[in-house]
Amino acid sequence: MKFSLLISICALVITCKTYAQPKLSLVPIPESVSIQKGKFVFSSNTRILFQDNDADLKNALALLCTKLKSAAGIDLTSPLKSKKRSTIQISLDNTISNDEGYILKIKKNEITLTAKTPTGIFYGVQTILQLLPVEIEAQTLQNRTEWSVPCVDITDAPRFSYRGVMLDVARHYQPISFIKKLIDLLAMQKMNRLHIHLTDSQGWRFESKKYPKLTQIGAYRKGTPLNTTYDYNSRPQDTLYGGYYTQEELKDIVRYAANKFITIIPEIEMPAHSKSALASYPEFACLDSTGHAFSYPQNIQDEYCTKDSTFTFLTDILEEVMNIFPSKYIHIAGDEASKVNWKTCKICQQRMKDEGLKNGEELQSYFIKRIEKFVNSKGRNIIGWDEILQGGLAPNATVMSWTGIEGGIKAAKEHHKVIMTPGNYCYLDHYQSNASGEPAAFGGFTPLEEAYSYNPIPVELTEEESKFIIGVQGNLWTENFNTPALCEYMIFPRAIALAETGWSKNELKNFDNFVLRAANHLKRLDLHNVNYSRHLFDLRLNTSLNSEGHVTASIKGVPKEYEIHYTLDDTPPTITTPTYHNLIVIDKNATLTAAVLINGAIVDQLKKTFILHKAVGKPVILKTLPSQYYNKGGNNAWTNGSFGGDNSFNDDEWLGWCGQNFEGTINFEKPTTISSLRTRFFHRPPSWIWTAKKVTLETSDDGINFKSLLEKEVNVPTVYGANPFEATWAPVTTKYLRITVEPWGNIPKENPGEGTPAWLFVDEMVIE
Repeated sequence: MKFSLLISICALVITCKTYAQPKLSLVPIPESVSIQKGKFVFSSNTRILFQDNDADLKNALALLCTKLKSAAGIDLTSPLKSKKRSTIQISLDNTISNDEGYILKIKKNEITLTAKTPTGIFYGVQTILQLLPVEIEAQTLQNRTEWSVPCVDITDAPRFSYRGVMLDVARHYQPISFIKKLIDLLAMQKMNRLHIHLTDSQGWRFESKKYPKLTQIGAYRKGTPLNTTYDYNSRPQDTLYGGYYTQEELKDIVRYAANKFITIIPEIEMPAHSKSALASYPEFACLDSTGHAFSYPQNIQDEYCTKDSTFTFLTDILEEVMNIFPSKYIHIAGDEASKVNWKTCKICQQRMKDEGLKNGEELQSYFIKRIEKFVNSKGRNIIGWDEILQGGLAPNATVMSWTGIEGGIKAAKEHHKVIMTPGNYCYLDHYQSNASGEPAAFGGFTPLEEAYSYNPIPVELTEEESKFIIGVQGNLWTENFNTPALCEYMIFPRAIALAETGWSKNELKNFDNFVLRAANHLKRLDLHNVNYSRHLFDLRLNTSLNSEGHVTASIKGVPKEYEIHYTLDDTPPTITTPTYHNLIVIDKNATLTAAVLINGAIVDQLKKTFILHKAVGKPVILKTLPSQYYNKGGNNAWTNGSFGGDNSFNDDEWLGWCGQNFEGTINFEKPTTISSLRTRFFHRPPSWIWTAKKVTLETSDDGINFKSLLEKEVNVPTVYGANPFEATWAPVTTKYLRITVEPWGNIPKENPGEGTPAWLFVDEMVIE
């Protein structure tokens, strides 16, 4: 819900100066570029020359040939009768050190592309395609008079060998057509891994021939698409939601990805996140003291029992998985195991006794090591989330560091390979903007610049230890994203930033330059009908109060190459409206809107509502300070006149407490008549955030002796995000107002975090 007390509109638009465009809009930025004079023009006399008996090489060149024929009508491979021709010479050279590197030389009448392997040739082709006009990405013949690329010398190779994105298809089944589209888009960015999260508590998406109930039962759940109801029992047919991929469909995806030089990494969750499997085959769950299988609580931390039959089941599944996916890596997860059932399970306790294990962490380590031994016996290696470090790391395991960088540091120091994917930089399910209207996300805040700024090599590692960091990955968990369009919105353009992090040397990275290149690259995504986010910048609004008690606002996060234009008369700003230079003074209720336009298209925007109510600028006291992690706008953010995001609680306006009351006192400095309070509380149980329980108001003339004004219960919201609360009363005159907000208390059963104190998030307190 948006507040509607708007007296005036202040809108900003930012435009790019024409001279700021980069000469080459290549992403990722190559290792070495030397621009020469002239251009190579593709024509009907252009031919590509290579050893056509090499199937992999032919495949590496297929995109260039196909796109030029489709968009430009130029056939690079047909016989040519004319002796006058321009050529594209393709060759392999074993002296090139990097298997994925390439050397591209473009002259007026000849292009030479050299690499050690067909993979390098493929990445050189991606560079040629990016040098061509954006229309090369069109699916139909384009009306263009010239198809040319600039003369240039490029020597290029990736910084890391693993450059990937993870797509969670367990929370919401995603169509095969979207997976293939994502593969195409990742290939454009020179990424080489697609990690598919195939199983979780909410759904089992892998067809097992040996265990058919996994898809008969585990692939479907009860409830609406965004409902977190995981009840697999007595499900009426009309409520089924889900789906799965047959083995033939998965083989087809693997082949499709291989043609784009992308390896599919399959993930089968264990020992936790296994409700869908245990609902299908409860015999692999633990037993309680009566000998019955444990019931399934409504949280995500259910793990397999460590009985021998469980390992038989899992190795059977992994055997089927490895028969379909040729990847040398098999992801077995290993994350977020509560180990609660293991503590009371007689079988698990006996297992610990027999193996000499001291605790649940060591039992999990035993579990992972036993699975790894089987996977290694098939010539493969495991990847696990960084919890597999608990109790001792399996001998040949690769660690995917997600809870932070500490797990990656520890694993690298122990000489284990590491893929860095810390949430603050690499989680694509985080919000990317505080703008209103953003789709609901799981939480967190990772704007494009934050994602781009990441350096996967921790400073704590020596040069030798750094060699064990093999790459970087962006992760899209899809609890909140049930359609391809939503997934695309969250993945792009942040995946482009992570692609450059994975490919380009850190010293070559520059965000301002990246933004200019990425803005041009988005036109190519338009031709692929990608629903990318229009938040290329991290537009930030800095506000303060001047001596007259008015709000002053300035826009930050815009490269110097861009200008800011604005209007104050409720008309859309254009390049002809006044140019912004200094602070904007807001002396009445307003909505401030900022937008970045490049070639007429919005690539970023920001909105902020201001209400200059009676508490704005007045002295305030908080009895209990908010969490250091959730007070970005300072402890006085609750009376600064502006509101937090509708869907994000991690911005400059929301204040958060864990299990504590909000108690704030406003000093109006003189007797002031008031009659209403309006605010918002955040509600998102999956993130352990619950709305408030009760609001109490008290007044005072001296700030010492308070008397009750009002007490009101808070209704439980039916939707996630910011929920409004309002209290009104007969007008009273007071100098002080004390507001106490009681949190929900402990999280109820059958909810994530059950039994622990709920978080309370408070927005602006509007006093009128």
